[in-house]
Amino acid sequence: MKVLYLYAGPRKKVYDLWKKGLEPDTQLIGLNYMGENGIDARFLENRSTEFFRRISFNLTQLPGLFQFRRYDLVFSGAGLATLFLVKYVLRWKRPRWVMYNTYLSNVLQRNASALKGWFVRKAVFAADAIVSPSRAQAEYLRAAGLPERKNFYVPYGVDGNFYLSGAADRPERLIPERYIFSAGRDVGRDYKTLLAIADDLPAKVVIAAPPRSFQDIPHMPKNVLINYFPASSMPNLYANAELSVIPTIAEEKLKGSDCSGQYVLLESMVSARAVVTSARTTLPDYFTSGEDGITVPPEDAAALKQAIVRLLLNPGEAQAFGKHAQAKALSLFATKRFAADLARVFCEVVEA
Repeated sequence: MKVLYLYAGPRKKVYDLWKKGLEPDTQLIGLNYMGENGIDARFLENRSTEFFRRISFNLTQLPGLFQFRRYDLVFSGAGLATLFLVKYVLRWKRPRWVMYNTYLSNVLQRNASALKGWFVRKAVFAADAIVSPSRAQAEYLRAAGLPERKNFYVPYGVDGNFYLSGAADRPERLIPERYIFSAGRDVGRDYKTLLAIADDLPAKVVIAAPPRSFQDIPHMPKNVLINYFPASSMPNLYANAELSVIPTIAEEKLKGSDCSGQYVLLESMVSARAVVTSARTTLPDYFTSGEDGITVPPEDAAALKQAIVRLLLNPGEAQAFGKHAQAKALSLFATKRFAADLARVFCEVVEA
């Protein structure tokens, strides 16, 4: 079977760095393990795709339109315009089209009416299958009318070996002070609430995120370090943090991905870090409050501060949470296992 991956963002650099051991395989979404599952998987990225990506990530795949027929299945993380054209307008039966659902719950709710809503719904429901990384997303699509035969739940995977071996290879601390760690760049993050309590925390706050995430922050606390860190530094940053904090905005605001914070959650868990995270409907498939860390209401500064301080003052509890989280991540959420589950979906869809 031949499968074409159409990523929402550029991946060539990620792929090249992964081959050198400088990047985890998490963002390859199983491509690197497809060969082990009898699937010839490739991705499309060239000048044309990147030109259209700069216009809109949903247009990125258009330049490859006439290459699609060479494949049995297309697996896309975005590209609603191309999906609409191929499956709804042209009615191509081949290749089969499987959509990876990182944002469909939000986009369907944001566009519930009028012409754009009609287009989004027709595009989404024209896919031959949709793979959701949480049961909450799959249930939303089921309630919206997606047929059961098209609706699949496959939990995320994380590259545990990258984080464990990376921390062992560089045991020296990158941050000498005692610190809590937060990371992530999607617009669903709520750094504003975290920074509002930073002055009151008995530890440094280290955040790996782009400057645009902090444009509306009037006061930057002195104990906060915001920086870009290469992927090769992340294992060390996780391993030496007191705990990981993942603040996200309320889901009903419909910003960011459906599962905002999920990659960082798994990276933290596999690194044996206790996690303090905002509650989301997509969390229970991966994380249990009181076992792997603590969930708090979104945008609740008092609750966030209380949970962070509790774990900083009780390192034994934080360590126990981290060990439990790591065991869960290694046994249930490896990228190799994710790829095998995804390959089974591909086979089922192609053979249908």
